[in-house]
Formats: sequence, C-alpha cells, structure tokens
Amino acid sequence: MTAMIKTIIALVTVAAVLPSAAFDWKAKPIAELKADLVAYARKVGENNLADRVEKSVGAAEWMDLAIGRGTELLKASEGCDSHDKRREHGLRIIDYPLHFDNYSKDASLEDIRAFNAVVFAYCASARDRVFAEVVNAKIPEGQLRLWRIYNMGFIIKGPRHTVAIDVTNLPLFRDKPDRRCAPNKDFIIWKPKDWRRLVELTDMFVLTHPHGDHYCGKGIAAYLSAGKPVVLPCGLDELNMPAGVSGTGENCIVLAHDNPKPIDVGGVKVWNFMGHQGKKVPCNVYLMEIDGVTVAHNGDNSAIEKEESLAKCPPADVIIASTWNRVRAMVGACSAALGFDRSKAVLIPSHENEITHGVSNRESYWEMYERKDRLGGKSFPWPQVRPLGYGESIVVGCKRGP
Repeated sequence: MTAMIKTIIALVTVAAVLPSAAFDWKAKPIAELKADLVAYARKVGENNLADRVEKSVGAAEWMDLAIGRGTELLKASEGCDSHDKRREHGLRIIDYPLHFDNYSKDASLEDIRAFNAVVFAYCASARDRVFAEVVNAKIPEGQLRLWRIYNMGFIIKGPRHTVAIDVTNLPLFRDKPDRRCAPNKDFIIWKPKDWRRLVELTDMFVLTHPHGDHYCGKGIAAYLSAGKPVVLPCGLDELNMPAGVSGTGENCIVLAHDNPKPIDVGGVKVWNFMGHQGKKVPCNVYLMEIDGVTVAHNGDNSAIEKEESLAKCPPADVIIASTWNRVRAMVGACSAALGFDRSKAVLIPSHENEITHGVSNRESYWEMYERKDRLGGKSFPWPQVRPLGYGESIVVGCKRGP
C-alpha cells in the first residue's frame, strides 16, 4: 500500500469520526427565515401552515403560528419515539421561530420585541405546564416521570422522591441586539414565586456544572433556605449567587471528586464522575437511582473518558444526553454496563434551542435529526429515543428482567 493511499484512508477515517459541521444552522435575515419555514412546511405536507405564514403580517404572527402548529403536532404524537413524523415535523417547525437572530445588529427593535414576546410565552407556558402536572402526578412503583423545562433542565418524579436537575431561569431577554445589555424586566420568566414553587414540588436540586443555562443562583439559594439538599460540582463561591448566601451546611453537598460508589442524598443514590466543559469548568456526569429507576445525565461534559465510568455502574434506564456533545459516546458508555437492555432503555436528547446562545450555537432539532454524529447516525445501535419539546414529559420504568 502506497503512502498516498494510507494518507487518504487516514483522512477518511478521521472525517468519519469527527462531528460534521455541514448541518450547522446559519443565521439569516428574518424574511429568509420565514421563507425557509414556508418551504419546509410545504415539503412535509403542512400546507395550511405554509399558507397562513405566507399571509402573516409581522414577526409575532408567523412565529406564533409556528409555535402553535408545532405544539399541536407534539400533542398528537405524545409518547411517540423519534421515528414518528408528526413529532419530527413539530419539533423542526418550532426550530424556525426559535432561530431568529435576535443578536444581529441588523435586527429591528420591533422584531426583537416580537421574538421576546413569543418565546417568553412559549417558555413560561412550559414551566407552568410542568408545575401543574408535577403536583398532580401519581407515580406507581418502578416508574419515573420526567418533564423537560428548558434545554437540559428536568424534573424527575418517582413514587417517593422528586429531583430537579439543571433547571435555570433562562432565557433572559434583551430588547437590544446586544447580549451585554441588561435583561428586559418585562421578559424575565422566573420570578421568586416560581423558584419557591419549584422548591415546594421537589426534594432536591442537582447541578451538573456552573453555566447559566443550567442553574440560577436565586434558585439554589431558595433550596438552601428551605433546608433542602443541593448537589454541586463545586463550591458556591464558584457560582453566581445572591449576596450573603452561605455555602456551608449539610444541605450543600459538593461532589468535586469521583464517587464510583453511590452516596445517599435524602434517599436518592448518586454516583458522580468529575469531568469538565472546555477543560476548566467542572462538570459532573451523574447516575441517580430514584425510587429504583436509574437516570444518567452528562450536562455539557467534554471529558468523554469520565462517561466511560458509567459502564461500571448499574445500568441506566434513562439517558439524558446533550446531542451536540458526542451523544453516541455517552450512549455507548451506558450501554456497556452489565445488565443494560438497549431495547428497553430510553434516551432523551437534550440541549436543543438554548435561546441565549447565538444562532450558530443554538442547537436545533434539525441538527439533532440530521447530523451523522447525532440521531442521523442510522447505523449506531440506539436505545429507544424520545425527543421532547419544552414542557413535555415521558413515563419510564425499570424494565430490566432477572
């Protein structure tokens, strides 16, 4: 074999394993974004939506139409897997209004405010839906119900324990195309009463890493004030906390080192493996056993070798994994655990449409479905995949047999 052929084979191999950037969403002027939505709607047979969007006047109207129709399709496909076309189309329709480039210097104040109002209503309704359902949910033994609030924020309820993980107060909206300006007070989704309600509904808070799209200092302070446990990868001094909040006390549980044997936090077993995001930000990979059902969550961990430790833990019934972050590595690590049943385990993809990211990093459901290093990797042996929109939930169980 010649040196040239060896070089070509090496390059092809590298290209096959590296994430492809071919599907990254590109920021466009709002008129083009609207036209793209119309084109997609017609392509998938949503002609009524396409007609109404074409006739709409102003950004708020067509964005509302897209969110509304996407939500209808998700409701019609509730509980279905990623192969259900109604679910795929619903999620991908929602992508369009959520990918308005609100940070562009060319964005008009009118369009920015329209975007703020539509997305505020969408995210606030998701929060309110989750609160209303959590308080009334009755969970049988051997099951969990998981609600998605935002990009990687979940509430997980079992028969006896309820856990919040990576719940944030984002998005915070600006009324100028500048992320450095102060948030618009009219568009702050989480008020103190909302954090108090979250604390009432849950028994503990778990944080993967100290980035604003995964926690809020006021939220953590509310748990500590109520005497409920908070599990952290670092001390409070590394978080953006309100003035005067102390990091001491038995309820502030800092897991800054690997725990390959579980610790008990108020009746919930917690394994953690300390990784990082971008080499500097501490990020825990967690496995939690909540009332007999196991849930893995990797946050934004980029130390993939830490996820491999999950192979030595009890098998995960549920895997929550950010799809942009080598999701197949996370699934592969969980799959290697003794007793893992790929046909019964559930993957919940996450981190789509984090609004405070710029459009090029505002991961989309489109990319989730299409990229070869995400769900588009058809040859990869996936477990059951259940993509969720904001405010949606899924019931899962411990289905491992003897």
